[in-house]
Amino acid sequence: MNCARHWMDAPSSLTHGNMIQRVILTREDPENPGKEGAVMRNIESFARAYLEPGVSSVPHINEGIQETFFVIDGTGTLISGGQERSIRDGDGIYVPPGVEHTFVNDGDKPLEFLIIVEVVPAGAEVESQTAIVKNYRESNLGMGHWKHIVHDLFGGTPNELIHDRANRMVQRHAIAIVFMDPMQTSDNHGHTTDKDEIWYMLKGEGIHVVGEEVVVQTPGMAIQVAPCDPGHSLINHTKEPLYTLYIASAVYRVEEDGSYTRVFEPLPGVRAEN
Repeated sequence: MNCARHWMDAPSSLTHGNMIQRVILTREDPENPGKEGAVMRNIESFARAYLEPGVSSVPHINEGIQETFFVIDGTGTLISGGQERSIRDGDGIYVPPGVEHTFVNDGDKPLEFLIIVEVVPAGAEVESQTAIVKNYRESNLGMGHWKHIVHDLFGGTPNELIHDRANRMVQRHAIAIVFMDPMQTSDNHGHTTDKDEIWYMLKGEGIHVVGEEVVVQTPGMAIQVAPCDPGHSLINHTKEPLYTLYIASAVYRVEEDGSYTRVFEPLPGVRAEN
């Protein structure tokens, strides 16, 4: 399955000075259509990274991109806007463009993250001007697609919209923790080419059916399920619950009445260098 990739299959590199990362998935590259992991349309990159104990990242300011970090394991400190904030597993950290941020691993084991990078095109804007920290456990539970049990993390609020006001366009993303109880299945539902939808297995394993392909999704594996025809379905065939990080990103046109209509092209912008 060319839309599935485990983080251990990606090469190591550095980001934020001292973070060791594996970039799992990236935006499609028309000049290199066979590039491994290059399967996304709106999201620039999705990576797993960590800081060693006692190590800090280099103070960093994003120009033209926004980043969302999800803490997989460990504890540490976020320094941003002249303030310090303790972070732990389950925290999501949203960092808009132009905001300096530093991560400190003051614990005794690696501080592990998942990192989502999205381009903010020239002339576009975001609502939030400060970093936001939120733990998924703070949100109420919801259910979807039969048996998905959902903790929303980010999405559906102005803080997470990329605006292109001149063309009345926004890019909305949703990030959530989705888990499934043992011996349960979700319904089969499809997606078109107008969005990215990434499922990353955090804990447990499941059978993921995407179109006519089947893969046993194990911890550390990411799958891009859009587009999928006739659809995709995640099945927990085990006796233990499974936990995933769900990421979706799509572009919408803002209508005169304030409603949103999904469109099939990403916001124009320059590829990010991170």
